[in-house]
This record gives sequence, structure tokens and C-alpha cells, in this order.
Amino acid sequence: MSAITRTWIAFAAVGTGLIHVALVIGSPLALGIPLAILGVVEFGWGILAFTRDTLPFARIAMVVAVAPLVTWGLLLTAASVFQNPALGASLDVVPWGIAALFQLFVAGTLALHSRRTREGTNATASAPSAGRYLIALTVGALAVAALTTPALAATEAGIYAQPHGEHDGSFTPQRDVPTDEGTDEGVDDMFNLPNHEGH
Repeated sequence: MSAITRTWIAFAAVGTGLIHVALVIGSPLALGIPLAILGVVEFGWGILAFTRDTLPFARIAMVVAVAPLVTWGLLLTAASVFQNPALGASLDVVPWGIAALFQLFVAGTLALHSRRTREGTNATASAPSAGRYLIALTVGALAVAALTTPALAATEAGIYAQPHGEHDGSFTPQRDVPTDEGTDEGVDDMFNLPNHEGH
């Protein structure tokens, strides 16, 4: 497998991991815990793949890439059959669908590489030139960023995130409200926070 393909797979794994971790917020506990574990594993595997000449645990990674796709389909079916709107709301098609694209790319590329290796048709890839590798690295990073950003924005964490630039110096606790000794009067007003919409 060429260094460029390994890099693209690593980028896709990192993007998938970020999306799955972001989906934890707003998911039911039974779904959130596996998503958190899966996201951390995917992110860590992607980072590890950047540092290796061969992809680590390639066969296991192929299974891990496919399993969430199957699970997503089963959960969507269950939410529809059992009319569970809470579960359906946590399976939004934008983040899950974009993560699915990354997973299909990883699983498909690994499966193709595994088949070529078994058949003995997988030629040894020559190292790309520095310029070609840099261009491929940039293209991969931009493609993953372009897909990951709207996916993260569509998660609950992204929907309720405070937009950049809206925090200012006025967002500071006011501790100058006196309280009467021996009473609770004024305690509720001690931290007078300005309205922070969206949370």
C-alpha cells in the first residue's frame, strides 16, 4: 500500500473518531458509552497509522469500520419499528452518514489491499516524491476537514456550541452582591452571569 493511501486512511479514521466522540453528547447512555470507546479507538488508530509503514491491525480495523454501519442500520430500524423518537433523534443522518462515508472508504480500501495481497497482485509501492506526498497530504486533510466540519456542527455538541466571537469581557461573575449574615438572602444573586443563550 502506498504512503499516500495510508495517509488518507489515517485521516478518514481520525475524522470518524472525532464524529463518533461528538455524537456521545445527546445520545442515550447505552449508545453513548460504546460510541465514546469506538471514537477513541478510531482516533488513536488513525494517529498510529500516520506513524507506521504498514497499517496496524488491518483486518481488525476493517471489521471495526464496518460494524458501526451495520449497527446504525439496525438502530434506525429499531427506532422506526418501536417508534422511539429519542433514539431516532440521536441517529441524525448528517453526522452518521458522513462517518459512514469515512468508514466505507477505510473498509473498502483495506479489503481491496487484503485481496490483492492474497492474490499476490499487490505490487510494492514506491515512495512518492516529497512534492507529490505533500500535495496528497493537503488534499486528504482538506477533504476530511470539509466533511468533518458539517458533521460535527450537526451533532448536539455542535448545535449548542457558543459561536466564536460572542464571548466578551462582560461574561464574568459579579461577586459584589452583599449577603445578610445568617441568612441566604442574596446568595442566589452572588454570581450574576449574563444571559448565555444556547446552553
